[in-house]
Amino acid sequence: YDASLAGCNYRVSCTPTGYRISVSGYSQKLSFLLDTLTARMFSLIEELKAGDAALKDKFDQARDGLCRETKNYRLDSPYEVANYNSRLLLEESVWYIDNYIDLMEGESAEKQPLTMAECAEAAEDSISKRIKCEALCMGNIAPHEARTVGDMVSERFLASSSVLSDVETPSFRSLKLPTREEAMGIFGPVTSDRSIPLIYADMAYSSSEENSAVELILQVGSELEMGYRGLAIFDLITHIAYNSAYNRLRTNEQLGYIVSVVPRKTAGNAWSMTVIVQSSVATPDQLEERMEAWLESFRDELINMTPAEYASEANAVAAQLLETDTKLSQEVSTFWGEILNTEGMTANLRTPAFDRLQKLSEELSVEEMDGEEDESNESDSPSKSSDVTGAILKDRVLSFFDKYFTASSPNRRAMSSRLYSQRFKKEFEDIREQPGVVSKFSDIKHLKQYLSSWPTAPYWRIDNSTVTSAGPFR
Repeated sequence: YDASLAGCNYRVSCTPTGYRISVSGYSQKLSFLLDTLTARMFSLIEELKAGDAALKDKFDQARDGLCRETKNYRLDSPYEVANYNSRLLLEESVWYIDNYIDLMEGESAEKQPLTMAECAEAAEDSISKRIKCEALCMGNIAPHEARTVGDMVSERFLASSSVLSDVETPSFRSLKLPTREEAMGIFGPVTSDRSIPLIYADMAYSSSEENSAVELILQVGSELEMGYRGLAIFDLITHIAYNSAYNRLRTNEQLGYIVSVVPRKTAGNAWSMTVIVQSSVATPDQLEERMEAWLESFRDELINMTPAEYASEANAVAAQLLETDTKLSQEVSTFWGEILNTEGMTANLRTPAFDRLQKLSEELSVEEMDGEEDESNESDSPSKSSDVTGAILKDRVLSFFDKYFTASSPNRRAMSSRLYSQRFKKEFEDIREQPGVVSKFSDIKHLKQYLSSWPTAPYWRIDNSTVTSAGPFR
């Protein structure tokens, strides 16, 4: 409160890889605010370790509130629960929600309750034992003030700690969904009859929940394999697909109020196109059927689009990528985001690609024509952005779509995450026993033993290694 009166703000947040501290406001006060904030972090840890009685009630309230908030995820919108469930399968290392709850209540928590001292020691280890630290100072802050901040961070956090090695740095990977052929090897030939061989089925927790939801995930692959061109084409397809799916599934078929198509990035730089429908009028099986029907009709739409229309859509996506930040906070987020993209990489890949969006937009920069373009342009023409035409872009889009999204493609990696409303309990019980359907966390753990992972190197990599810098992806 005092900081806000002085025109400053601060935030301390916990991330999967550590702690993040941010301060903003008048530059003259930032170093003082950061000094006060970090000093309080360490003094609070000491008070928690000492078992300060005044903090006990606050700690208990915070723990109970966190437990309640964690359990309430089951009451989220069905499409949000379906999204969480799919993440359990898509990412290699994910804690199940019940694991968190067990630490705060129940039999395990009664035997070994979570204490202030235990939490304080964990926090202390995270910020003062073995750590890495990165900082960004930006805006109306003088070089000497930035150095003062750097010296303060170094003295407060690094002076008494040792450097966290690369092998100790948390690493996150996404798993490859099985193709239909691979699914047959895992589940048996019975899954060959389904266009979506892998299904996660769950039941809505609330008896009053009337909506069901389906999230159809069509996995494209890793950034490294896609490259700038592949990711640009992927962005273009999802951009066009959003309006198409909304018009077909929401406006015309009126399946539900929530219909969306979005690109989804999971841990370790893997991408998927996600189709989401939440409905109170259809079962998840019926929603899936309509989603697949939309995919077929969407391909026809892509075929019928003219090169000029492709050029217009591509330039719209390129313009979005190059939108100018209008606030300092947006500019800071842009630069800090590029730095965070290198988090978890080895030293040879830690150089941020601040021109990433510029290069990505160049793959979509097409000169719009008044009339029809020459359809005879070859899709394998030279890759210079100036040589890209609407016709070439159309060929690339259709080739990409047929490889990753068409139901008959041998390369398609698809799964659906279904959430059944309570009134479809019978349908849920019927499907959960079928091969290729998982409905428990133990099923997921078992299935993951059969799945490989995607490479984590990014598509924009600036590779400083003499071993790989001359490789085929350079």
